[in-house]
Amino acid sequence: MVSSKSQAMQKLLLVVGILFFLLVSLHVHAQTVHHKMSVELMPGLKMLKAEDTLRFAKDTSRKISFLLHKDLSVSVISPDDSLTLIHAATADEKFSEYGLTLGTADDLATLAYHGVIYDPIQNQESSGLISAEGAALFGNTYWYPVFLGLPLSFEATVKTPGTWRSLMQGQLAKLESNKDFTTTRFNEIYPQENIYLVAGDFKVHSTTGADGRIYQVLLRKDDPALAQSYLKLIPEYVAQFSQILGPYPYAGFSVAENMWETGYGMPSFTLLGPSVIRLPFILTTSLPHEILHNWWGNSVYVAEDSGNWAEGLTTYMADYWQAEKSGAGRDYRMNVLMNYADFVAGSPEKDIALKDFKGRHNSSSQAVGYGKSMMLFSMLETKFGRTVVEKALKDFYATRQFQTASYHDIQLSFEKVTGQNLTDFFAQWVERKGAPEIALTDARVMGWTDGRFNVSFEIRQLQTPVYDLEIPVVLTLENSQEVRFKIKLTSSRQPTVMMTSARPLKIAVDPDFQVFRQLYSEERPATLSMVFGSPTVHFYSARNDKGAADFIQAWSKKIEGRTSSQFIEDNSPLADDGALVFVGDHTAFADFVKSELQDQKFDLTSTEMSINEQKFNLKQIDSALAMRLKNRKDQTLVWVRWTPTTNVAEWAARLTHYGSSGVLIFQGRPVVLKSTWPVQSSPLQSEF
Repeated sequence: MVSSKSQAMQKLLLVVGILFFLLVSLHVHAQTVHHKMSVELMPGLKMLKAEDTLRFAKDTSRKISFLLHKDLSVSVISPDDSLTLIHAATADEKFSEYGLTLGTADDLATLAYHGVIYDPIQNQESSGLISAEGAALFGNTYWYPVFLGLPLSFEATVKTPGTWRSLMQGQLAKLESNKDFTTTRFNEIYPQENIYLVAGDFKVHSTTGADGRIYQVLLRKDDPALAQSYLKLIPEYVAQFSQILGPYPYAGFSVAENMWETGYGMPSFTLLGPSVIRLPFILTTSLPHEILHNWWGNSVYVAEDSGNWAEGLTTYMADYWQAEKSGAGRDYRMNVLMNYADFVAGSPEKDIALKDFKGRHNSSSQAVGYGKSMMLFSMLETKFGRTVVEKALKDFYATRQFQTASYHDIQLSFEKVTGQNLTDFFAQWVERKGAPEIALTDARVMGWTDGRFNVSFEIRQLQTPVYDLEIPVVLTLENSQEVRFKIKLTSSRQPTVMMTSARPLKIAVDPDFQVFRQLYSEERPATLSMVFGSPTVHFYSARNDKGAADFIQAWSKKIEGRTSSQFIEDNSPLADDGALVFVGDHTAFADFVKSELQDQKFDLTSTEMSINEQKFNLKQIDSALAMRLKNRKDQTLVWVRWTPTTNVAEWAARLTHYGSSGVLIFQGRPVVLKSTWPVQSSPLQSEF
């Protein structure tokens, strides 16, 4: 039961929301279409039936077109309006296009439509469906009349079977249920890009936050403990981001369990797959990420023609800041550079500029649109500090809320707060493909008779054209003191000479990976992602090993390059190109790996594996070890082995989520060791 205090708070939020909507509307340049819709879902028939009264702005053209799902039959039932079919969907298209002519009486039109919506789930993908298991309808389902380029608001009444609950963005205004039907009404007053509808036989757990907002977890398979773990953190994340950016823009936030494996973020809710929602790390990774999307992407919208900035900014403020909070900021930045090296740098044809990134469709696009974009904001933080970044982002949110925005709008807010012209900075990171490649040369020390020391070195850019860079440098002195400074690098080479009072021991250029750049292979550990991103991958296994065959099939789906398979019984020499994967627990593999890891803290017997003095019983663990070949440093080898009771295909699929690791030990499902072999040298470091 909601307390009277909470009810009063909700009423106050609604009043404030309406007033804010009126203010926002003055700044929204596009005309808003308001949908007043009644929708009935008929899961057994995979159908919906709807009636939608559309209210247009007074200066809207009397002739306007819209898109609707190709399997929906539509008619106009308002007396003064008419409807024509402009383009019938082809076999490859999801929608048909209709022309709506408004009469002279008013700016309203009412459409009725019904039909089947069922795009079956294939490879964990569907554009939308209604089924006995549930319903999931998105913007690209075209389940309602879509007027391209026009923002929308809506009031929707949804009728579902009696035990079902429905979920949309917007405020829950009504919920009535009997043994036959549940009726739910949602109101969304803020301009939106799409309307989403999810429904199913959910077990609903909810709480009212101190801010009066309703927070929910909707589960298909009930798990009260899981629900409470989400409900504890959701209000904390909302409060955290609200304090930095401004008030949370919606009436609540929900986490809903989907029918297939997804990680979708919609305005005011996220739709997570049945396995994804139960992964323990989701609470500190995907959850804050999806909540933050309600600011970036779901209330400040992306102007797609100039690059999707929302994913990189959300990654920076959610995923990266969470990593920093736990002391792993350096590792996070290194992993971003490793992903770029593994999935993009080795295959330049996959590279794109940030201005051309629309959305993630594979690992290479993610390395740019999420990773490189995240580093852009991290470099702004390095340049100006966290406080300035927060002020600039707060200004960006305040000036562009419920409007589309571009990288240029972000630039304007940073220029406003810093008073600096950042045209060149944004141009080189947003407009250009690629990444700078820097080098350290001619590092020397000379001692003087008075006890002081001269340090001289040169930093170079090896690519053309050059970037305008600020390169962090760390000089370690004999007294254990570290001298940190930045070198301005605007040409192909920058010689530097400096004086110290203590003997210098080592110089390191960008040791904390604060610049988005090309990585040297020597400065990063071997990881599974080096296989996933390799242009060529060679698998080796025993001929009749079904588990190995299942493993190879699962990993081949993740690998973007070419693959080949060979059997150890054929005694073929190891390929001298691409990445190598040993699949299975075989003596030949074990002996080879033991030889390759002689320089690491690693030992292997017939019964036991030892890593950094931790001992593991081979009968109880599944393991994945990545390493560079000693005599061919440009080649990566991964050895995977498992116990007889392991579901190999499932484990192989789970391993693809651990791309930034190179040493993995599992005991059952849990990971008991997740690490990499230590890096022993770097071309960007020099000891004196």
